[in-house]
Amino acid sequence: DLDLTTTAYSHRFGRNWYKLGHVRGRDIGTVLADPERFPEEMAIIRGGDSEIDALTVRANNRDYFAHGVETLLGLRVASGSTRHSLEVGLRYHEDQEDRFQHDDRYVMADTRMTLSRPGAPGSQSNQINDARAWALFTQDRIEWSRWTWIPGLRYERIELMRTDFAGNDPLRESPLRVRSNSVNVLIPGLGVQYDFSPSLGVFGGLHRGFAPPGPGSAEETLAERSVNCELGARWTSSGVRTEVVGFLNRYANLLGRDTLSSGGAGTGDLYNGGAARVQGLETSLEYDLRGAIGGAVEFPLRLAYTLTHGEFRNRFKSDFAPWGDVLTGDEMPYLPRHLFYAAIGMDSRLWSVDLESSFTGRMRTIAGQGPIPAGESTDSHLILNLTGRYLLAEGGTRLFVSLHNLTDGEYIAARSPAGVRSGLPRTLMAGVKFHFGK
Repeated sequence: DLDLTTTAYSHRFGRNWYKLGHVRGRDIGTVLADPERFPEEMAIIRGGDSEIDALTVRANNRDYFAHGVETLLGLRVASGSTRHSLEVGLRYHEDQEDRFQHDDRYVMADTRMTLSRPGAPGSQSNQINDARAWALFTQDRIEWSRWTWIPGLRYERIELMRTDFAGNDPLRESPLRVRSNSVNVLIPGLGVQYDFSPSLGVFGGLHRGFAPPGPGSAEETLAERSVNCELGARWTSSGVRTEVVGFLNRYANLLGRDTLSSGGAGTGDLYNGGAARVQGLETSLEYDLRGAIGGAVEFPLRLAYTLTHGEFRNRFKSDFAPWGDVLTGDEMPYLPRHLFYAAIGMDSRLWSVDLESSFTGRMRTIAGQGPIPAGESTDSHLILNLTGRYLLAEGGTRLFVSLHNLTDGEYIAARSPAGVRSGLPRTLMAGVKFHFGK
């Protein structure tokens, strides 16, 4: 009835990816948003000859690490008809992002980009972001009669630091600026379930949400704080499993992050979004059609639908591009109102085939309300995926083939960074998955 598990972990990751940032000194997003206004820049983008150093390409050279140690103590106690499953955990964690970026200059000649002036390493962004965290949590799963209660409490202390170096200091001998801040937070939560019968139960949850400000954030940047609640029901009978859940997330302060993918400059800076509310409904259904048609082959059917509405509950001005000048009641960008998923498969001992479909409704790309203006939304789209697997050897080695976007549908998936971004075209992948051990 007692167990103790201690885990040490370490993860390192590095990448250096190229991104065209400017053409003749103009931001690529500005050019693509209004190509008729910048005909010379568009001609270069399409392969026309340019002057020396006309194209600026950023090398987003970054290294990351995360490591730490966690100890988890579990204790099971029974007293009469009440059962406790108590957990107490302690974790120490460190992570770091190291930015050492530069810009290279290119010339376009005969439809080919040629390097004309390499950038000095670290000359575009030369900074290190560090974080250390101590976390302590306890949770108890209490089962009594038809009730299950899961109260929990987590304390966390996070220390954040950002060190900036000059662009002409690749050896990082003299920091330009060091900014640090710390956060202490207590996060409670409670989950409850009541079973009317083995096949029908209702459940609910009330939890505090939290996200820290980033390393070196401005003094006015607050932690993200929210209260999240849900209420739902599950029903299982004759092979049918269905679930309905309503949820409401109330943010006292919502954070936005400046990233290249969101159309920003990629600084990683955080922005206050103030009060916000996200609410909705989730439903799902699972059923094996073999129960109705018989046979040795399983025919799993899965359906899911999510309805979501999110809006800001205050007025503010933000340098974060997807928000901009926000009014009370403005809907959040990149939050689809409708999501639908349906899948059917055929499973046997040696092989399986799955056909999946997912629908994503049209969504805003800039905060607002009322009819969505032209050029400020994505496209609603339906995507079909087909996957097949075959067992090559006992123990789990399988051959798989998957075809994504079966119909090769074209749609606008985002409008940042740098203008319209299309969804993934038809893509074929094949490989072998190996399974080792029991």
